[in-house]
Amino acid sequence: MKPSKKFVAGFAAIIIVGAIGLYETRTAKYFGSGVTINHVKVGGLTVAEAKQKVNRAQGGTYFFENGRVIRKAGGQAKLLSTADVQKLFDQQRHYFPRPHHEHFQKYNQGADEAKKALRSLRGQAVNFSLNGHDYTFKANDVLSGTTYQNGQYQVDQTAIARRLTTINHQQMTLLKNYTVTTPSGQVNVRGNTYGWQLNVSKATAAVTNALTGNQKTVAGKNYLKGVGFNPNGTGYGVEANDGLGKNYIAVSLGQQHMWVYKDNKVVASVDIVSGTNNGHDNTPTGVFYIGYKQSPSVLRGKNSNGSDYASKVSRWMPFTEEGCGIHDASWRTRWGAHEWQTNGSHGCLNVRPSQIDSVWDNVVKDEPIAIFN
Repeated sequence: MKPSKKFVAGFAAIIIVGAIGLYETRTAKYFGSGVTINHVKVGGLTVAEAKQKVNRAQGGTYFFENGRVIRKAGGQAKLLSTADVQKLFDQQRHYFPRPHHEHFQKYNQGADEAKKALRSLRGQAVNFSLNGHDYTFKANDVLSGTTYQNGQYQVDQTAIARRLTTINHQQMTLLKNYTVTTPSGQVNVRGNTYGWQLNVSKATAAVTNALTGNQKTVAGKNYLKGVGFNPNGTGYGVEANDGLGKNYIAVSLGQQHMWVYKDNKVVASVDIVSGTNNGHDNTPTGVFYIGYKQSPSVLRGKNSNGSDYASKVSRWMPFTEEGCGIHDASWRTRWGAHEWQTNGSHGCLNVRPSQIDSVWDNVVKDEPIAIFN
């Protein structure tokens, strides 16, 4: 006997209602099959299962290591809570049939941005130039350990600083030995304040910013430092006369004489009286530089007996911050070659008033002065 149309319709209705009921029962517990959270597929998972899967996938911190982007456990990444995932679950559309293309990214903590930023470091290189030499810094070699959070790179600069320190030791001129040419021959003089060195901390920051900012070159000459009057150093790029240049001052304490060179020629040759040879007023030896020029000036200090002095001079050219310099000495009447042994200055180089202008007119700020025994 053939089933009646009413029976068939009723049976179909029961099946449809049952299917809908089963569907609603399932969708009350599980994410739709095509749903993702932060690019992690959570279809068919409960809230608890989805939370565990997403947190396992996005937890930790992304690092740049030897040219690769890797993820390590721990770190500052904020994980999703049960309430976070439940809220996303409740946002699903619950009409029939079930959608399969909902993608939630509301709680993405910047993982995608970090990966993109760190991947952009691959192959980056910066040319660092210093004193006529070029050095290449490759991100793959020196940026290991770098992370990216809140729109900024966090860089371990140890590798960059270590290499720049080595470069500095190879190129710096502070405290180097200079070969000084004088009318009496060549003399080896130990450097003192004249010269320059790399400001490693500032250069490290510059190279780091260049690598992370897609900059191709860094000029080391912009990151120098010195000792004494000039904080940026002196003599950078000078090659003539072992780095002294063509213009310099040579002083022989043994001969009590000074020569001023201009364009490799002696333009002033004068007798001097240097600091008294008593162990505390001696003129220091080494390669210094003229800090500034002042005319007139009053030199102030203390005598060996503790009393104060104030001496007026017409020309003053200091070469140490402690108060040693070149000046005229109108009060001095004895200019013998051995005067400095017992009746010298407090450390300065005294020049006859009649000869001081031959020095003054040919000396400039930052000019090296080599003083030797």
